[in-house]
Amino acid sequence: MTASRDRAGIGPLSVGRAWPWLLGLALPLVALGVLVARPEVDLVWEHHPSHFWLVLATAAVNVVLAYLTNEAANRRADARLFLVSLAFLASAGFLGLHALATPGTLLPEPNAGFVVATPVGLLLASGSAAASVSRAAGPGAPTVLRHAASLRRGLVGLMIAWAIVSLARLPPLNGPLPPQEATGPLVASAVVAVPLYGFAAWRYADLFRLRGGIVALAIAVALVLLAEATVAVALSRNWHLSWWEWHLLMLVAFAAIAIGARAEYRRTGSLTAAFGGIYLEATLARVSRWHGRAIGELAGAQERGEPADAVLAQLRRD
Repeated sequence: MTASRDRAGIGPLSVGRAWPWLLGLALPLVALGVLVARPEVDLVWEHHPSHFWLVLATAAVNVVLAYLTNEAANRRADARLFLVSLAFLASAGFLGLHALATPGTLLPEPNAGFVVATPVGLLLASGSAAASVSRAAGPGAPTVLRHAASLRRGLVGLMIAWAIVSLARLPPLNGPLPPQEATGPLVASAVVAVPLYGFAAWRYADLFRLRGGIVALAIAVALVLLAEATVAVALSRNWHLSWWEWHLLMLVAFAAIAIGARAEYRRTGSLTAAFGGIYLEATLARVSRWHGRAIGELAGAQERGEPADAVLAQLRRD
């Protein structure tokens, strides 16, 4: 494990090294507290094109992450990474629906179903993120992988149904537009989502402490930012600075993971290896056995004078 940290160029976080991170991650909450406590500084900036493109860009980054993590999860049959990809898909899809709530984009005025889509996506994503570091991704991993396709289809189906019901203004999404992003039951959803994000962030930070790796650290940081975005959604007022804050928090969260994954990909040259720092122990053991077998097969092929490419192709098929 120490060797893997050295190769990644990152060691375990000591208290001295961790406090700048903790201070930086606390700043958005401090800013939100000031804006909520002092409404006169929570200025209004209603600019529809900026909102549309900011949300769409954030959702696009998230869609790419969902695709890449799902692809790597399929190649390694790793339940943890699949659940992470599901979290990306949930937040990306519902955030995309929120983009369509921008007045003048798809509808002439905001739609309650589209507006409250973001906190719903954040809630679903928090559950998937927490599940990725729970027993569901340990002893329950075979069950998760067996039902992976159904879980993915169910989530996509839910997003499509949400869009249809919102566009048709059918109950329960035909109510009046709330003065804040989340009121009533959706505030309760934030109360559920924040501890789930906190639990998942703590577990990924611990995974980083044990293994190192930029991706594990980036996910831990991103989950903290998403928890803060969930709080901001519940407390902000539409088109005020506090409202814009959660949009930026989500963009930074997903960009952090994208940058971390890109750095690992450039270091390892492999999509599956880029996410190696967060794989389940069972996945790592399986990969290690495969590498051992590959070395043995290649050595045998060399002795027999057989081409190495054919042996590697067979190993990949197996």
